[in-house]
Amino acid sequence: MEQPRTAIAYLDAPRLLRALSAGIAHLFQRREYLNRINVFPVPDGDTGTNMAFTFKTILDATATSPDERVDELMDHVADAALDGARGNSGAIMAQFFHGFREAVAGRSLLHSKGLADAALAGADAAWTAMSHPVPGTLPTVLEDFSRELTRRAAGGVDDIQALLSYGLDRARASLANTPNQLAVLKQAGVVDAGGQGFVDLLEGIWSYIESGQTDEAVTDLTTGETAVLQEFEVGEHRYCTECVLEGRDIDRDAVMARMEALDSSSLVVAGGKKRVRVHIHVNNPAEVFLACEEFGVIKQQKADDMERQHGLLDHAGKVAIVTDSGGDIPADEVERLGIHVVPVRLSFGDREYLDGVTLDSEAFYQLLSESAEAPLTSQPPAQDFSRVYSLLTSHGYSVISVGLSQELSGTTGAAIQAADRLGRDDIRIVDSLSVTAGQGLLAMVAAEAAIEGLSMGDIESVLKELIPPTQVFGIADDLSFAVKGGRVPSWVKRVADFLHLNPVLTANTQGKMGLGGFHTGTGANPAKLARTALRKMKPETMYRVLVAHANNPEGAIETRQQILRQHARIHSCHVTEAGPAMGVHLGPGGLIAAFTPQPGALN
Repeated sequence: MEQPRTAIAYLDAPRLLRALSAGIAHLFQRREYLNRINVFPVPDGDTGTNMAFTFKTILDATATSPDERVDELMDHVADAALDGARGNSGAIMAQFFHGFREAVAGRSLLHSKGLADAALAGADAAWTAMSHPVPGTLPTVLEDFSRELTRRAAGGVDDIQALLSYGLDRARASLANTPNQLAVLKQAGVVDAGGQGFVDLLEGIWSYIESGQTDEAVTDLTTGETAVLQEFEVGEHRYCTECVLEGRDIDRDAVMARMEALDSSSLVVAGGKKRVRVHIHVNNPAEVFLACEEFGVIKQQKADDMERQHGLLDHAGKVAIVTDSGGDIPADEVERLGIHVVPVRLSFGDREYLDGVTLDSEAFYQLLSESAEAPLTSQPPAQDFSRVYSLLTSHGYSVISVGLSQELSGTTGAAIQAADRLGRDDIRIVDSLSVTAGQGLLAMVAAEAAIEGLSMGDIESVLKELIPPTQVFGIADDLSFAVKGGRVPSWVKRVADFLHLNPVLTANTQGKMGLGGFHTGTGANPAKLARTALRKMKPETMYRVLVAHANNPEGAIETRQQILRQHARIHSCHVTEAGPAMGVHLGPGGLIAAFTPQPGALN
C-alpha cells in the first residue's frame, strides 16, 4: 500500500538549502546536454556550463551556512549568484534570486503563499534584467512556474510539496512550448536550454522531496545525454563579455541604457544598487569595460570568444590544448591549431586590461611609451582557467595546459589550482619551464599532436622530451624598461651602458630568467640575436623557430631571415608580436628568438 505523502507546511533555511543543493546536484549531471541544445541567443555551447557553475558558486558559498532564517540564507544565495553568474542564463538566474531575496526580507520562514510571492518577484526581476526580453526563453519558464505557484496558493494549497508538484508540471509544459514561441528552437528541434536548466533544477529538488536522496558525484560534469544540432552562425557579435561593478548607489537602469548604446546584443544587467553584473555580446570588449567604469569599480571582467567555443563541436582530435597569452603564439597559428588562450592581465594605474582582448599590442606600446609608471602584469585568476577547462571537458575533450614557467609567474600555479578545484584526471598541467615564444612553440607542438590524434599521455611524452632543449633569448632595445619592470637589476644597466654592452636574457633549464651573454653595442641587433640562437642550435637537427618582437617588426623579420640563411634544417620560422607579458619588461624595440627541436628529431 502506497504511503501517504507528508505535507510540508513551511520552509526554514536548512530545508530550503537542502532542497536547493539537491537541485544543483541534478543540474550538474545535465550540463553536457544543456550545452548541446544551446542555440539561442547564439549556439556557443556553454549554457549548461554557465548555469552549472553559477549554481556551483551558490553551493560553495552555502556549504557551511549557519543560516537559520530564510532571509539570511537568500542574502548569501543572491550575492553568490551575482558574483558567480556566467553567461546570459547565469545572469538571469542571478536576477531571479535577487528579486526572490527582496521579497523574503524580514522572513525567517516561508509558507506556501510566501514562497509563491517570492518566486513571482524573482520572475518579474528576471524579465527586467534583459534589454530585449524574448518569449520562449528562461524568463518565460520562470514566470509560468511562479504564476502557477501564485494561482495554487491563492486557491488554498498550503502544502508546499503539493504546490511544487503543480509548479513543476507547469514548468515542464512551459518548457515544451518554447519551440512554438521561438523559431530558432523549432528549427533546431530543441527546447530552450536555459529553461531546460531551470526545469532540471526543479526536478532535482522534486526528486529529493520524494526520496530524500540527491544525485551523487556533483563534480562529475560530463555525464548526460547528447543532442545533435544543425549548424548555426554565432552571430554578428563575437565576444561574450561580462563584468561585475561595485558602487554605493548604482543605477541599474542607467547601466542598461549605457550598454544599449553600444553595438551589441544579448544584453543582461543583473543586481542591485551595490553590485551589478553586466553580460553582453560585442565585438569590442574594451568599450564595455570603459563604459562600465562610469558607474563603479570593476571587480570582475572576462571576454570569451564565441566563435572558438562554437568551433569546439568540430575540433579534430580528443585532446584540447590550453595556454596563456604570455606564450605569444601567432594569431593565425592559434586559429589553425585550435589553441585555447587564456589572457594575461595587466594594469596601467588603476585600469586593468585583458591581453589581446581589451588591449592589443599597438595600444599597449603606445600606453607604455606615454605612461610615467611601469605597468603591472598579473596572472589570470584560477577561474579564468577553470572556465576554459570546464567548457572543454563538457564537450568530451581531455585538456593539456601548457604554462609559463612557475619560477617566473604564478600563471601556471593558477592553472593548477583551477584543475585541482575541478577534481578531474583528464586535465593535465605542463610547466614549459620557458617564457614567451619558447612556451608558445611547445603549445603549438602539443596542438599539432592533438590534431593528429595522439593521446594525452603521448602528447605529454612529446613535451617532456622537448622542454629541456627548448631555448629562448631576448634583447631589449632600451634596458630602462627591463629595469623598471624588475627583470634586470639597475646595476646591470649601469655596467652595460658604461661598457656599451647589451645583456641577453634567457630562461635556463630550471625555468628561471638569467643572463645568456652579452652583445657588443647598444640597442636590439637582429643579426647578433640570430647568431646567439644559432650557436645553440645543432646543424644536423630540425628546428621550429618563433621570433617575437616588441613593436619592432623589421627587426623580427631580419632575425628570421638571418636564421633561415644560416641553418639548413628549419621546420618553420614564424614571426609574432610580443604581448604585454613580455613587452612590459623588454620595452619597445625588443626582440626574442626561440627554438625547439622538431618532435622525433632528437632520436
